[in-house]
Amino acid sequence: MFPDLLPNPRPVALREFRRIATVLIDTEEDFDWTDPTEGTDYATAYLSRIAELQPIFAAHGVVPTYLVTYPVLLNPDIVGLLIHYRDRGEAALGIQLHPWVTPPFEGRGSTAQSFGGNLAPEIEARKLESLCSRFIEVFASSPLVFRAGRYGLGRQTAALIEAAGILVDTSIAPRTSMRDEAGPDYSRIDFAPFWFGAQRSLLELPLGRAIVGWGGALGDRLYRALIGTNGAWAPLAGLLARIECAERITLSPEGNDPRAVRRLVQGLGRRDQMILPLSFHSSSIAPGRNPYVRSRADLHRFYDDLSAILCDLTDEFSCRFAAAETIPALLCPAPAIR
Repeated sequence: MFPDLLPNPRPVALREFRRIATVLIDTEEDFDWTDPTEGTDYATAYLSRIAELQPIFAAHGVVPTYLVTYPVLLNPDIVGLLIHYRDRGEAALGIQLHPWVTPPFEGRGSTAQSFGGNLAPEIEARKLESLCSRFIEVFASSPLVFRAGRYGLGRQTAALIEAAGILVDTSIAPRTSMRDEAGPDYSRIDFAPFWFGAQRSLLELPLGRAIVGWGGALGDRLYRALIGTNGAWAPLAGLLARIECAERITLSPEGNDPRAVRRLVQGLGRRDQMILPLSFHSSSIAPGRNPYVRSRADLHRFYDDLSAILCDLTDEFSCRFAAAETIPALLCPAPAIR
């Protein structure tokens, strides 16, 4: 599947034997997650709460990458806040393409069209150009990190972001299928960063998600088989997770407690995976905006879990934190494109 979406996949290797961690934040408009279609209502003022989030990162020496959507770029107050942190060396910036709120608009569209890869190639190209142009206009620099909204890669996306000068793509969601919404199916893909590109080398840094546990490869296959049965055998998959035989865990404080994340990092370490991307949605810093943080109590728990995960990555796993756009320079040169 890699060559179909991201051409010429090649393995990566670190220059030095030390884990690298990075933080990626889907910095997006507040919208109805059940209605990602053109014309849906949204707001961005809540993003002023980034000012409450940054001290946590500063305490751990983390430079997060804010992956901004088009509506965020229309809010001068939020743009000014992001510039403030960027210019102080406390944040990096990238882009996330939400087709339903990025011009040009072709009509209300459908849920299927919320995945950029489902758009006609010329429409996806024009939306990406619009997003990049606005980013350059407000930040006076080109975006280097890209994520397809809803992880909606298409066959034309790689060529588009390569032409746009992107260095790092973060659009693959391993062990995840969105076929029930006409989205992509990454369920057969395991977590592993890799180089790709037709004319030059870009880094693919997938969502930090994998199936881990004492069941090993057999547990992985069994878990995937059970969750792929349209719910009929899903309870058995839940049992595998509860006994830690095979559980799908995401490197995120959203829906994963620090103990689960610790098991994930340990499992990835056994596979010699040394690059660890932590991700979450910006809406988690404002209670009631997403399913993960519904109340003030949830918010405090979220901040506590985020801090605990960052502490573990630094202290227990000896990670070096780096902004996503700098990771390619920390790797051995990419193998030649054939």
